[in-house]
Amino acid sequence: MRLEALGHYGEAARILREVQRHRPKDAYVLAELAGAYMNNYNDISGGIEKAEECLRRAIQLDPECGKAYSRMAEIYDTRGDYLTGIKFATRSINSKKPDPDAYRERAGALSNLKRDKEALVDYDTFLQKIAKVERKHLLQRGSILENLKQYDRALADYRKLLKEKYEDQIVYREVACLRAMKKPEEALKSLNTLLAHNRNDDSGYLTRARLLESMGKHKEAISDYSKAHELQPSTTALKERALVYEKMGRKDLAEKDRKEADRL
Repeated sequence: MRLEALGHYGEAARILREVQRHRPKDAYVLAELAGAYMNNYNDISGGIEKAEECLRRAIQLDPECGKAYSRMAEIYDTRGDYLTGIKFATRSINSKKPDPDAYRERAGALSNLKRDKEALVDYDTFLQKIAKVERKHLLQRGSILENLKQYDRALADYRKLLKEKYEDQIVYREVACLRAMKKPEEALKSLNTLLAHNRNDDSGYLTRARLLESMGKHKEAISDYSKAHELQPSTTALKERALVYEKMGRKDLAEKDRKEADRL
């Protein structure tokens, strides 16, 4: 289990196979072995097949092994078969030995099926049942909250994460919420802080350029589009800058940008 936590799934699988050899009828060991197989990125295709074989055997040995159903749900969700994933997750939840992860898996499947209201109920239940809420969990819930347009709750989660550890990807999520909440000035402050941390972030300049343009600050937007293109030449920055030039009445510069974009 410690090796799995460190990401050494191949080594964990070797130990679990030895444990399983001594306890061939232990459904829980089979479910854990399946988890090691599923997460071993050195054997992605083969690992999933081995995992599914372990899980079907575990369910055969113990029809009430919630972890086995939960991991079957994960396999089907990964394949994009969300309806089957929901069935397995629900079976886990209703088993005599339910696995809390089943709520998370079902929430993900429901969200992919655009059933975010149900997904949020499951995700909140999942967070209540686990011992430690991780960063990835709040990010996942944040996505569901954004889909439901509950931007205030999503923003609260993102700001909690930023307080614990500053990460660019979370800032972008924070900015998206603030823009949706019609708070461009706050969004601008967040992007200013982001670019103060990293002045070579082309995505940051591009995002700020779009925000500035939405606020009618054409000259400032042009400056940020130019900086983004300087750091990472792209047709996107050129085409968007061309549109701003047109609004400013500079059709000559807009045409120049479009020709440059075509050349790229």
